Amino acid sequence: MILYLVRHGETENNKNGIVQGQMEADLSPKGIEDAKKIKKLVSELDIDVVISSPLKRAIDTAKIITDNKYPINIDDRIIERSWGFSEGVKMEEVGEKKTIERWNFYTNTSDGDDHIEKVQDFLKRLSEFIEDIRIKYSDSKVLVVAHSAVLRGIHYIINGIPEDGDLSKIEIPNLRIIEYEL
Repeated sequence: MILYLVRHGETENNKNGIVQGQMEADLSPKGIEDAKKIKKLVSELDIDVVISSPLKRAIDTAKIITDNKYPINIDDRIIERSWGFSEGVKMEEVGEKKTIERWNFYTNTSDGDDHIEKVQDFLKRLSEFIEDIRIKYSDSKVLVVAHSAVLRGIHYIINGIPEDGDLSKIEIPNLRIIEYEL
């Protein structure tokens, strides 16, 4: 299976540094324009199936980049990680140190008082998703449109957890196509 991962286009919340998590958000005008710019590239991938997060920003991106030529399969397991009480808050108010701590596989074992989805639980649901599509679409080219945390989680599921457990080391820009062969 060839797996193509794409993060949704920019939203107003992204632009303004607001933690979105599972909040709904529309694509910004830039997000829409940037998505249109990669349509040709996506059309050259010769994909067989498109799977999207249930959040509107991912579904809208999937429709734009595939030029509405494919049915969009929705999978709840690739919804963005829940950021609990941090959702809707400016990233700078959450704090970089706290964000990094929330991305450590070994120390983020409880949601504490902020109700953030435990990283282990998050990776478990993503692992189940990967195993299911690996079986169902073993000889296919699969395009997944989701979120930064989801793509980051899938990266570490495929490549392994680093020794220090720090999963915050990679950045996932909007609308970059990432390819894996599984």
